[in-house]
Amino acid sequence: MLCISFLMLLSQTPLSAEECYKKGEYSKALEEYTEYLDRGVQSPELYLNIGNCHYRMGNFGESLLYYRRAWFLSPGNENINNNIALFSKEKSNPNPFISFFSRMVDRISLRAFSCLLVISFTLLVVIVSIRLIQTVKLINFPTNPLLFLFGLFFLFSLIGFSIWYARAKSGWVVTTETTIAYSGPNEDFKELMRVDEAEEGSFVREDDGWWLIHFHSGAGGWIDSTNAELIFPSLK
Repeated sequence: MLCISFLMLLSQTPLSAEECYKKGEYSKALEEYTEYLDRGVQSPELYLNIGNCHYRMGNFGESLLYYRRAWFLSPGNENINNNIALFSKEKSNPNPFISFFSRMVDRISLRAFSCLLVISFTLLVVIVSIRLIQTVKLINFPTNPLLFLFGLFFLFSLIGFSIWYARAKSGWVVTTETTIAYSGPNEDFKELMRVDEAEEGSFVREDDGWWLIHFHSGAGGWIDSTNAELIFPSLK
């Protein structure tokens, strides 16, 4: 499970993170990998390796949290997807069109969709500009089919970017062994369900240290925010 490609970034220490991991010293390997996070390094390989360390240590919530962070940067990575599959409870949509579109979107990262959105918008502006020029000056250029194609390209990029940004902004993972979801933002409200470690879903809003959350199944409730972490808290 260890991603060897990230090792090029590691310093040449006598006992590297890779060596610690191979020896079963997962806490030491985790410390070394975490140092790179503290230095501002962000890469799917780094997040994957941190997730692997947590998994070996039995911290399954933290493990899935870092696998998800790796997935957002590299959704097509087979190792990352295989590791997330160990936890995933999501079911495919029975609608074949929605299922196909979802698979397409899942293969492209948020960063890639950001680039596609800029490119498609630029192309659309160019074609619209040519179309406007054609109204005052005869220019033999096939603007109609290109306008249609680039319009679809822009629409796909916009939808994909919106989906990924919403996921990145609201995604959360339970990192403690278990917690309780209530009908309101404190323990005086009715208990709705038990939420196990490595459960995930979307964040809705916060009220005095309590989160209103939704699961992928559609159920929801309020949980103590100390029992879960946002995938990308900086986007909250």
